[in-house]
Amino acid sequence: MTDENQEALIECQCGKCALTIADKAVTLFLRCGCVDCRQALWWGHKHGGAKPEPLPRLFYLRSDIVDVAGKAYMKAYKLRRTGDSTRIYCSQCYSLLGVDHPSYQNNVFLNFPDHCTNHGVLSRALSAYLSISDYSTTVGPAPTDDAPLFTSTDFEPERQRFLSLPDVARSFKEPSGPPSGVTLGSLIENLGAVTILNLAKGDMG
Repeated sequence: MTDENQEALIECQCGKCALTIADKAVTLFLRCGCVDCRQALWWGHKHGGAKPEPLPRLFYLRSDIVDVAGKAYMKAYKLRRTGDSTRIYCSQCYSLLGVDHPSYQNNVFLNFPDHCTNHGVLSRALSAYLSISDYSTTVGPAPTDDAPLFTSTDFEPERQRFLSLPDVARSFKEPSGPPSGVTLGSLIENLGAVTILNLAKGDMG
């Protein structure tokens, strides 16, 4: 049985839906400069969600969901048909509850705590800045934390350097055993057809 003291609750801003995660401790903290993160957060903001920061905070939690509340209000989206990331939003307030990507291997999922309410333990040091090739000081302030900067992961040598960071290696791996509940990927499958937004890459309008 899961110890409820170890659980994390992730809620939307309007209270219509929530995810209870078996482990409240985040495994990884990144800041991302990629245009797709910005576009997805701006799209949610246009529909009522929180206004995004230029270099959003990304926290990863174990993909082990032991309770789902308000499933009827959850909707899965992709920016484009060719996109790898699938995002679950609340259909009422457009809080972003979680993001799944094939590279997470169903071991972790991504959460933006500034775009929902995350009651987990977020006290983890920044591991890296990611996708800085999509970022400049015309978008926002320059990175200031003492953490590695990766321009992209499009090229295999840089991708391998990123994956070799200890927190990344522990997070982006196959799970050591079955989850207590369900993975975020399984939840997405149960929500029905994923809505494809067909947004032009980089369009923040």
